[in-house]
Amino acid sequence: MLKVVCIGAGRLANQLMPALEEAGCHILQVYNRNPFTGQQLADKLRSSSYTNEIADVTPDADLYFLTVSDDAIKPVAEQLLDIVPEEAIGIHCSGSLGLDVLPFRKKAGFYPLQSFSANHEVSWRWIPLIITAPDEDTWQLLDAIAGQMSSSVYRMTDSQKSVLHVAAVFANNFSNHMLTLAENICKANELPFEILKPLILETFSKAILSGPRESQTGPAIRRDQKTIEKHLYLLADHPELTVIYKAITNSIIANS
Repeated sequence: MLKVVCIGAGRLANQLMPALEEAGCHILQVYNRNPFTGQQLADKLRSSSYTNEIADVTPDADLYFLTVSDDAIKPVAEQLLDIVPEEAIGIHCSGSLGLDVLPFRKKAGFYPLQSFSANHEVSWRWIPLIITAPDEDTWQLLDAIAGQMSSSVYRMTDSQKSVLHVAAVFANNFSNHMLTLAENICKANELPFEILKPLILETFSKAILSGPRESQTGPAIRRDQKTIEKHLYLLADHPELTVIYKAITNSIIANS
């Protein structure tokens, strides 16, 4: 049974560590600066200790998962350099960073292509797991673990994964922000956001089933200039929304 140390106890760690347990790993220890969230994660696992002192991180694990923020990965990894054994694998879960931020002799990336939120459990079976590994032994080890978790496992280079991460930002973060702006428009005009929910469900369902390009509708793709001008008039008191509306309208026209 592979022994794992979890570095960080945020939203990703709280879902990834139980999934690794189900895949047959033993989560030996959780390190987190915040004692409450760190101990909470350790208690959630079958047999895991907790520490908030990086000097007390155990050197007895096979895999060290750094589930901290992207900005923290390199400095935290450097603090662990004298602790992680040479034969162990240091792993980060970033979609945007390459393996060069890890100073360990053996290293890899393990990037779940999903959005993680507190109090919303994900189904790991359908989450694409992106593995970046510099050697075959590391790839085969992580591929075996990932295969126990998900039906979609991919090996990519750092550059391929970074491009995928950009696409994911458009698909997830930006699209969600568009929904936030729609909700704001509704609230400002005393309209129920709920009335848009069937449209939202239909939009994403068609994008998945038929493809987003084939499913595009609306005034921009119809070149309906009168409607576009009316919308811009209605948004005149919100210059930031006007800029976004024009940019997306122009992009739809240019890509259709």
